[in-house]
Amino acid sequence: MIQKISRQKASHQILEQIKQNISNGTYPIGEKLPSENVLADAFGVSRVPIREALGVLEASGIVTSRQGGGRRVIDHSILSKYEPLVMEIACPEEIDSLLEMREVIEHEAAAIAALRRTPEELRAIENAHDAFVLATRQNKSIGHKEDYQFHRSIMVASHNSFFVQILDNLHELYLGVLMYSLSKNKGRDTEIERVIAEHEAIVESIRQQDHDETSHRMRLHLTNVRGKLKRLQQEPC
Repeated sequence: MIQKISRQKASHQILEQIKQNISNGTYPIGEKLPSENVLADAFGVSRVPIREALGVLEASGIVTSRQGGGRRVIDHSILSKYEPLVMEIACPEEIDSLLEMREVIEHEAAAIAALRRTPEELRAIENAHDAFVLATRQNKSIGHKEDYQFHRSIMVASHNSFFVQILDNLHELYLGVLMYSLSKNKGRDTEIERVIAEHEAIVESIRQQDHDETSHRMRLHLTNVRGKLKRLQQEPC
């Protein structure tokens, strides 16, 4: 369903509605999108904002265009490529599976890190946490790169190179899901503070070299991420 456009930047609203229609299957993979003229009439705008919105989708690898052949929706599985916009319309089950994998691997890696970490590695974990706090509280950014470094520094402290290799091999997907998840905290100070508190609890249990508590804290942290995204997916747009 297409709604008429309000005073906000038209191309942004058009982009959001087309993304929604791709996500909910109105425009499935392989489907030819309506022409620019048809979309312009439906949205009640000129073709200029339509082209702007479609251009963003093309640049993100969500639709493709052929001269004289219109535009079609292409595979936007998060396993096929990583783009921030792809993450927004990816299958919710796919994102949850990636988070489930993180939960399975990282809670045990963190527990091992608590036992094996050196003083230098503990400082690296603490510094990564401090960088995340600075990014989110003071700089008001989503802190996805800092969050990635926090989790990676814990993996390093496990002294298991395979944990680190798995993380590095999935670097783009990890960053993508962190960007997607943390972007949902924008304007939600309670959520930001919850993440910081959970990170602090993980750091403290690693500092105390408490295997079981670290495992519990990391699992709780990642379970909360999954739960938050599931709740947001159920909220009306």
